[in-house]
Amino acid sequence: MADKLDWMNKHLVLLRHTTVEDTISEENYKIRPDLAVFFTGVSGVEEMVFKLARSGQYKDACELLAYVAHRRAGIWWGYRCVLSLIEELGVNPAVDVDIAGIGTNFEVTVPDFAKVPLPDPPDTSQMEAMLADVSAQTKAMRTKADPVVMKMVDDAMEVAFGEFKKIHGMHPLEMVKQLCAKLTEDPSAVDPASPVFVAKADLQAKLQALQKETVATIKSVIPPKVPEHEKKVRDNAMQAVYRWVVAPEEGNSKACLDTGNECPDTPAGLLSLSAFWAFGNLMPGGNQTVPTPPGLAANGLVQTLLMCALAKGGTRKLPERYEVYFNLGVDVLSGKDNWGESLVKGEPPHRHVPPAAAEKPPENSAGQHSGGYKRWKPENE
Repeated sequence: MADKLDWMNKHLVLLRHTTVEDTISEENYKIRPDLAVFFTGVSGVEEMVFKLARSGQYKDACELLAYVAHRRAGIWWGYRCVLSLIEELGVNPAVDVDIAGIGTNFEVTVPDFAKVPLPDPPDTSQMEAMLADVSAQTKAMRTKADPVVMKMVDDAMEVAFGEFKKIHGMHPLEMVKQLCAKLTEDPSAVDPASPVFVAKADLQAKLQALQKETVATIKSVIPPKVPEHEKKVRDNAMQAVYRWVVAPEEGNSKACLDTGNECPDTPAGLLSLSAFWAFGNLMPGGNQTVPTPPGLAANGLVQTLLMCALAKGGTRKLPERYEVYFNLGVDVLSGKDNWGESLVKGEPPHRHVPPAAAEKPPENSAGQHSGGYKRWKPENE
């Protein structure tokens, strides 16, 4: 219990719900079947959040925090998480792949395990040496033999070879020479003019034409990205979110809806829509209030964090990002981090986001990271 004081300093106070039961009934929170064992015997939200964190399940802890957080504090937490991602991308921007290069290689690659091994080329030199040795021995023996006997042997062999030629159409020695010559030929040699290769070339030409047509079709319906415009839209969304957090009134809520609809497929845009849902009225400016469905704003925040965690580029992987987001959430919901300081300075944080100094900021003796958050420690550390 050495960290008891530190543990108390991280008491979560900006919560809409303090029990798991209320979170389920009021926010439509769903406990995943694989997490049911963690919730057994635990009724308090704060206890459950830190229990998940102690198990290293920061993503699940963040999701529960999103459902129980005070809506204004929750949106500020999401704002901080998006800023964290922007910092990462300032160090290592995401690189988009040009679809024009996809599917341009039509050569079939056969994996090594599926290749049929070809026999090694035969070594004919050993056979030729053996035949030369036999020929030399035969000549040596003939010089020692009786000429009359050798004449009879030669006549007999000629008769035998003649009969062999009548049957096979070739002298035995000539047959041996041809056999040696064939052994040196490439057994896998193919005719490049074969109909198979002609058909392959025709198919490749058709595939290339189809690939170009597909790329042209995709590019015609998906406009190219303009970085300057994307940054402007993102900054507009972040500005709308910041204004809503500072003053969550009807006009700022409507502004979040408008800016969020311009880029709903980005973390900043989705967070802006989440702020609109967090306001609680789906018809601002109308004659009557249309309440936001339970859990809609919380789910928007959950999906914003997921979008940030899955973002390409940056300096962290998904597990590291969720740990950072969890620590940011604890700071916000414990009251340590809020928008008050930026109001005093008169400068929203998103206007001056410093680039991350390194992929993993070093931790000093006080546990403070250069990335701007203090690492949460479990109670039993």
